[in-house]
Amino acid sequence: MSRIGKAYETKFRAILVQLRARKADQGVRWLMDRARYLSREKAITPAQALAEVYGHALHSLRIFVRHDQSRDSMLHGQPAIPRFLCDAGLGGLARWLRASGYEAVWIQDINDDDLLIEGQRLKATILTTDSMLMERRVLRDRIIPAVWVPPTLTMLEQLALIFQELDLQMRGSRCMACGGELLEVDKESVSDRIPPRTLKWLDQFYQCSQCGKLFWHGTHWRKIIQRLEAV
Repeated sequence: MSRIGKAYETKFRAILVQLRARKADQGVRWLMDRARYLSREKAITPAQALAEVYGHALHSLRIFVRHDQSRDSMLHGQPAIPRFLCDAGLGGLARWLRASGYEAVWIQDINDDDLLIEGQRLKATILTTDSMLMERRVLRDRIIPAVWVPPTLTMLEQLALIFQELDLQMRGSRCMACGGELLEVDKESVSDRIPPRTLKWLDQFYQCSQCGKLFWHGTHWRKIIQRLEAV
């Protein structure tokens, strides 16, 4: 079986586990057979057929999760906001998840074993381009939640995939450099750090609560927002 096929087997299993299916292995086989049938009937590639079957399964999962979240919200308040841990090849995705308002940790050159340990410690959803890593039992059985990100996707396509798979919404931006919360600061208190022209035409400025980096809604920021809105 191809690496794409194995990756989809893992994705199907993850959905079935979340749906609390009693016979996940049997369910995976049925979904794979369904994809093969669609490939023949529609004369489409196996990868296209797998993506179509996965899309339908993901839709069912979203309905199930929303029902669960609605029930949990009534019992325990709002559901927790997800936190992400990106593998070594997804530093760009981490930055854009932060711009979208989510905590996203990226550790350069982290190996697979340390990634799993850190994911469990942070209680984070692991994002990885490594389909073989998704075969690890802790990810396959959803002990640690994870999403496989095809390495052929562009960065914004990766971001769109995560938003689609986890049904995310845009939130208030975080620092793209470190992921810290952005807090509004008094203009005069940071005037020595602002370019003179920017100081004249802007009044709102934000500082990262972790690294201290200064932000404002200038031309660069508007371009970032436009790209995020296109996701």
